[in-house]
Amino acid sequence: MPISIPLGILYLSSYIRKYNDAGRLGILDYVLNSTKITAYPTARDFIRQLALNQASFAPDILAFSFTFSASHDFFALCLDELKTIWPEAKIVVGGVHATNCTRQVLENQNVDYVVRGEGEIPFSDFIKQFSTSGNIAVKGVYSRQSVVQTPSLELADPIKDLDRIPFPDWELIDMNNYVSQKGRRKSIGNAATAKMASITTTRGCPFKCTFCSGHTVHGRKVRNRSVENVVEEMKLLHEKYGVTLFIPEDDLFTASKQRTQRLLKAIKGLGISNLELHFTSALRINSLDAELMDDLVDAGMTMTYLAIESGSSYVQKHIIKKNVDLVKARYVASYLRSKGVVVRCYVILGFPGETKEQMRETIDYVRELDVDWCSFLIATPLVGSEMYDQFLKLGYIRDDADLWSKTIFVKRNFDTREISAQELNELAYTANLEINFINNPNKVKGSYERAISLYNDIVESYPFHVIGWNCIMQCHQSMGDQKKEAEVKAKIFSLLESDPAALEMFQKYGHLVSDWPA
Repeated sequence: MPISIPLGILYLSSYIRKYNDAGRLGILDYVLNSTKITAYPTARDFIRQLALNQASFAPDILAFSFTFSASHDFFALCLDELKTIWPEAKIVVGGVHATNCTRQVLENQNVDYVVRGEGEIPFSDFIKQFSTSGNIAVKGVYSRQSVVQTPSLELADPIKDLDRIPFPDWELIDMNNYVSQKGRRKSIGNAATAKMASITTTRGCPFKCTFCSGHTVHGRKVRNRSVENVVEEMKLLHEKYGVTLFIPEDDLFTASKQRTQRLLKAIKGLGISNLELHFTSALRINSLDAELMDDLVDAGMTMTYLAIESGSSYVQKHIIKKNVDLVKARYVASYLRSKGVVVRCYVILGFPGETKEQMRETIDYVRELDVDWCSFLIATPLVGSEMYDQFLKLGYIRDDADLWSKTIFVKRNFDTREISAQELNELAYTANLEINFINNPNKVKGSYERAISLYNDIVESYPFHVIGWNCIMQCHQSMGDQKKEAEVKAKIFSLLESDPAALEMFQKYGHLVSDWPA
């Protein structure tokens, strides 16, 4: 998974520093150090040793960010190991998964409290009560005892004034390391080497897409940070850490056109040389028009994802409740590409009740969409989403940790009436190879440099990807660069001789490619 700045934890830390007398704060950063796990005999050894190396004091409270369901197994191991090191510490858990699985999380005997909803205010209040009386009575905070006594669990009240939250506590983490990570950036143009940081400018989303669970923490009402507050944070990130690439992580950046335009004008007014904006989410197609797209580009947007999800009008309206205007999506993609923006899109296959014909309709739609890249994802039942409940009701999944640990967006692990898991996974992966690699619009239309940069972004993360390497070779061949063509050709032969993953890809999917090196 891409390593990006843990904004939730950093906001929590900055809020506590401002509104609490919390003594000492520290972080056990397992994400940033995740690449080191293979140096240890077991995951337990990794967890324990990193804790002993990083912690400079024995904590009274161990607070876990449990946001992604797939983290369940690692979370359980952490609880076991860290509780043996600090047996007196109180365990407090928050995040999207903890909010939606409060009772199940509290079934773990190592967990003392769960914070439901936005965590800054309730966790701050928890610390105050913990430090004085020890009697915890905070809205949205539950213990094993209180959760049994409460039939209907409440969420903490959302923060109305987001400017009340201080800027993220960047000093808590190895920020210089984080801004240099590949993270959610794409290695294209200046962005490949730029210092990068994630930011948020809003919380909440009014829409009711069936596959999304974000509303369970941040709610349906959009709350905005002031324009002045956002640009001051960006200015500080640039001055302190050299950040020039900013990635807004909002659920809905364009909720208000007027506010968005004011913000974009202020961002441009910062005068940061080579400033870029990448939108890996946050832009809703139906909210974009030519004027707003011009403003986005003028402020520095060089890459964006368009969340299309389905190329079937029926699925849009009757299954996922997203209601993307598919005609407008074509216009938006074409308009942004004409402005030089790298346009990528998301589509999802395998929604509850979605037929194979409707899935192929989506693939055909993307094939004709003329975007730089498309992420083919599998409909994944996120706890707290309407889709999760739909899959439960249909009997395809069970509400337990075995499912949570397998919650990944690129692979289905259960069959449905419409399609088996194996067939769905193959459908998505084959579409990915055919549309993004073999028939990538940039390669087909002669934009070879752009195509190479897109392929390089893949082989950088997946060095075994011989189809990606072959596409790079073909681009150099078409450009008449015989030297680089020969270099990549030699690379392909080397991979096929030495890398089992490369050989497996060639044997399984090589037939899709008509021009392999002889």
